[in-house]
Amino acid sequence: MKIFRLIASIVLIISVFTIVVLAIVKMPNRTCSKLEVNVHTQNESVMLTQNDVEKMLAKADIETVGKKMKEVDLASITSLLKANPYVQEINFVHFAGTKLVIDYTLRTALLHVYTNDGDEYFLDTEGVLMPYTLKMIDFLAIANGSIHQHYQKGATANKELTPILELAKLIDQDPFLKSQFRQIYRNSNNQLELVSTIGNQVVLFGNTDNAEEKLENLRHVYQQGIPRKGFDQYAQLDVRFKNRIIAQHR
Repeated sequence: MKIFRLIASIVLIISVFTIVVLAIVKMPNRTCSKLEVNVHTQNESVMLTQNDVEKMLAKADIETVGKKMKEVDLASITSLLKANPYVQEINFVHFAGTKLVIDYTLRTALLHVYTNDGDEYFLDTEGVLMPYTLKMIDFLAIANGSIHQHYQKGATANKELTPILELAKLIDQDPFLKSQFRQIYRNSNNQLELVSTIGNQVVLFGNTDNAEEKLENLRHVYQQGIPRKGFDQYAQLDVRFKNRIIAQHR
């Protein structure tokens, strides 16, 4: 009886193994049945959708659905996506059964940049420039003024944009400051200014030296000082000097 059970177990194992091997061998000859695109993003907007990916593949003459799995060029698909300016990382491109799954993470747009001559683009949290798209519907902070860097694929923030990016990241980390300041302006003296959403005060910020301290001083003024006297009484606040804010009445 024990021998019979042992033989039966061995036969069962061999049968399962044979089925698995045959399935693996036959799988590449099966047809791709579906394309599924998984997108990860920290923005509300999706700058590169499944429909966009399908159009990209068609334009590059890369076939997927209806083609034998072994003939689908996964390497070319990966390279195509890596070259897209909105894509930060390709997580994987592989088959799950007969379904082709493409999984990627998009860059996180932080700023909507307007140059001094009317060009516009987005800047991500890592300082990478991304082309303007109507798909971006997030309420991004604006960077404008004396900005001369134009969009180029693969470009990163230059010395004009880097201080703006540093300041924008600090503001973005604080819900109160983020709601208070939605625009960073670079004036003709290469100094940064903040435009308040309440009261329309212009804040002369200067450079990013002691930026955290300046922002904390502004928080105190907007939460404790200005509300008592009225937001509309001040046209300008100057925080360029250490531990001091100079207020200019209208």
